[in-house]
Amino acid sequence: MPAAKSQDVKVWQKVFQELIHEVKPWHQWTLTLDNSLIPNTLQPGWAQYQQWVFARFTCSWCSRSWASAHVQVLCHMHWSKRDSTGQVKMRVFAQRCRKCSDPPFEVPEFTEENVSRILNNLVFRILKKCYGEGFKSMEEIPTIKDISLKGPHDTNNCEACLQGFCAQCELDLDKPSPTSPSLFTISTPTFGVPIYKPSFTRSSTYADAVTGDTEVKKGEVVDNPWFPEPPRAKSPRASTNYQEESIVEVSAPREDLHSHIAQNRRHCNFRICCCSIILILIIVVVVVAVIAAKITI
Repeated sequence: MPAAKSQDVKVWQKVFQELIHEVKPWHQWTLTLDNSLIPNTLQPGWAQYQQWVFARFTCSWCSRSWASAHVQVLCHMHWSKRDSTGQVKMRVFAQRCRKCSDPPFEVPEFTEENVSRILNNLVFRILKKCYGEGFKSMEEIPTIKDISLKGPHDTNNCEACLQGFCAQCELDLDKPSPTSPSLFTISTPTFGVPIYKPSFTRSSTYADAVTGDTEVKKGEVVDNPWFPEPPRAKSPRASTNYQEESIVEVSAPREDLHSHIAQNRRHCNFRICCCSIILILIIVVVVVAVIAAKITI
């Protein structure tokens, strides 16, 4: 599998730091890409989180483009309470062109909106698995598909499937697709581009594609890829068919991440006030002791 460019990795790290800092501003976390990760094979003290998300691909040989809503993102997480430091190792599984003979695996292309959704889900699982902070609802925020898809998933050209790490067969494909959740913008944009993340206060249900692959129309624009786009060569073999996809309905998370952020800030303010009061009392005691000593002399 080809590796992501260093600048693309930095974008993922930047967005992750913005999100984790909002909930745990005093703790140090790092995010690294590791293509050697294997599902359910963990070091002692590590936890695992898997997502199946929407992304696009482009064949570096024939320039054919396709989309899939069954791209696996695997994360291993470790938190050290003693040092107040945490680590996340992430692997994004690749796919290859089904029309070329022995083609290379291609890295997926994500929009900034979907990158933020993926990392929001990750931060929620860090709070639950590493800090033991419970939430009434922990459903994933699904990534947004910008094209209609139709199954079945191309298991013969999916890296996760070929290695036996795909769970696509467990999905229910019979439910309709309501409206996607509303979004709001993080106050500090990354590299001058606004980063979007889901609103956790939405109470209605929503759904998104979770499986299926389809070819993308030739010449169709791919929105803001976060992994490198391979060089394209002109080829008449790219498909021009749109297709539809079955989907799964999930419930929107009912816990508000920002209420958690506000609670952390209140705790910080309370600690600052307590420290200030203690400092004032110490100063008063010292002054009274000095005055008493002078009077005694």
